[in-house]
Amino acid sequence: MNERQRRILATFAEALLPRGGAMPGAGEAGVVAKLSALIDSFDPSSRNLVSALLAGLELSPLASRHLRPFSWLSPEAQAQYLAACEATRFAPTREVVSVLKALVVMAYCTNKHVCALIGYDRQPYKPVTERAARTDVAGRLPCVMGAKVGRDVEDEADVCVVGSGAGGAVVAAELAEAGLSVIILEEGWPVSREDFEPPAIDRAARLFRDNGLTMTLGIPPISLPMGRVVGGTTVVNSGTCFRTPERVLAAWQKSTGLKELGPEQMEPLFERVERALNVTPVSDDIMGRNGEILRRGAEALGLSHRPVARPVRGCHGSGECAFGCPLDAKQAMHLSYLPRAVAAGARIYAGARAEKILTANGRAVGICAGLLDERGVRRHTLTVRARFVVLAAGAIYTPLLLMKSGLGNSQVGRNLRIHPGCGVTALFDEEIYGWKGVMQSYAVDARLDDGYLLLATFPPPGVGYSAGVVPGVGATLKERLENYRRMAALGTLVSDTGAGRVRPLGDRPLITYNLNDADRRRVLESIALAARLYFAAGAREVYPGLPGLPVLRSEAEIEYVTAGRWRASDLKLSAYHPMGTCRMGSDPRTSVTDGQGRVHGVPGLYVADASLMPGSTVVNPQITIMALATRVAWGILEGGRQTS
Repeated sequence: MNERQRRILATFAEALLPRGGAMPGAGEAGVVAKLSALIDSFDPSSRNLVSALLAGLELSPLASRHLRPFSWLSPEAQAQYLAACEATRFAPTREVVSVLKALVVMAYCTNKHVCALIGYDRQPYKPVTERAARTDVAGRLPCVMGAKVGRDVEDEADVCVVGSGAGGAVVAAELAEAGLSVIILEEGWPVSREDFEPPAIDRAARLFRDNGLTMTLGIPPISLPMGRVVGGTTVVNSGTCFRTPERVLAAWQKSTGLKELGPEQMEPLFERVERALNVTPVSDDIMGRNGEILRRGAEALGLSHRPVARPVRGCHGSGECAFGCPLDAKQAMHLSYLPRAVAAGARIYAGARAEKILTANGRAVGICAGLLDERGVRRHTLTVRARFVVLAAGAIYTPLLLMKSGLGNSQVGRNLRIHPGCGVTALFDEEIYGWKGVMQSYAVDARLDDGYLLLATFPPPGVGYSAGVVPGVGATLKERLENYRRMAALGTLVSDTGAGRVRPLGDRPLITYNLNDADRRRVLESIALAARLYFAAGAREVYPGLPGLPVLRSEAEIEYVTAGRWRASDLKLSAYHPMGTCRMGSDPRTSVTDGQGRVHGVPGLYVADASLMPGSTVVNPQITIMALATRVAWGILEGGRQTS
């Protein structure tokens, strides 16, 4: 950041969080120094995005009654302008302020004095005993570390797997344990428990693609965080595990013509994965008060509810699942399937960005990848020759690699589903400390057949939607942050009926997605249900995250959520489940792969990630991805036996 950008950022931070009152101001909390150092570490594209946001903030008041750049305004005018931006239905201005506010609040909540005032001590809900603390600490998996090899590399194996997340790790373990030689390519770097010690904002910047700033292009723009680390997004997700509902599987079976997608056929695959990960429901001793509040509201309204099932061993409710588990309790791929694969002989290249699928006589025969240094700069070339190539780079980067390689059909990159959703936060009279306990702990599934799910989710203070939808600027915002310990938060997940698309834009993906009207209504209905649940549980205020409607203070006001003429552009959304861009099916005219994950028309080439989904899973898709990847691996083994 240059000096002018730092000045604009400082002016914005001070207007948002001024001096005075019990809570320190942004200047006193060192917000600008923290953010400047963080942004300087960003990838170039992320730094450019922040620069554009700061330029937009500085210039946007010229089109308002103020007629001056933001940094030229008086402190009073700056506060008035920011408050007007939060309330406006002109989305571009509101989005600029919203993203910058999220960054400032995240940095603010890393300050030790702020943490002490709100009661954030990073201690788990269930105390860690001395004996538990001395359990074996898993180190980093052995990997070839990118450009550190110092030269171009050629290698070969029976199978080359691109990606080490929920799909790639499963395929690698299943095939390696069956005796095949396996090479795994991962653009990110390996991690161990010590990497999860810094504040969540630092971990997000390091472990997420685009430093956590990936967005869809459309109305509205939607945050779409994806992991870039050995273990993939499983390292930085909530760990929530739902089986795909049977009615969804039956619908997929009918729409695709694939018998193997039926509930009976998927049952043993689900069981195999759940057994490997020790998937169990969240127990009361680690749930935390945030989950208990949602359960209390559901019981008061008589709605179906249940604890979330998660892949854990020895969880203490640290509340940091989406930024790497500090106790190695969450069984992400770097702690579960990848160690199995390595023990069976698989090799991992970290810092290896797949660039092209190699073919010979129409058959996939390997991968060409770039070996990266720690700054992400390509230094050398890795060429892997293989009998089988498995793409498991996720629903954004798997289709991108296919298109860059000139492979696949016209369906590649289409049919993108993302499960758009939003956060709803509520203020109570009681102390909750919502960040203590399992981060995503409890579900209200009463409206699952209507296309949406509610999940009690409270990330670390200042991170994610629990802070993003807390309204206000200046003294109002500081007062609400001071009451952070009395807040509960949940996330809504909408099973989208619309679809987006992934296209190549140079070496990067262009992700386009517009929320359709049916899904817009579902989002609003989910916000309204969240408000009813919280008022039933005793909330004083509910923050629905809608422009011009920052606070609900009674159940009677909920009608403003569903009766108001809210447009898609009024919604503040995030999504975590891209899927469907290489969907499976029996007809090559409407699908990219067959029921075994084989890419139509390209022998030796498979897909084994969320790209395969024929449609929305309706629920969190990790278990479905892993079950389908298991089927893909078994298909490769069967195909290998037939050709040997």
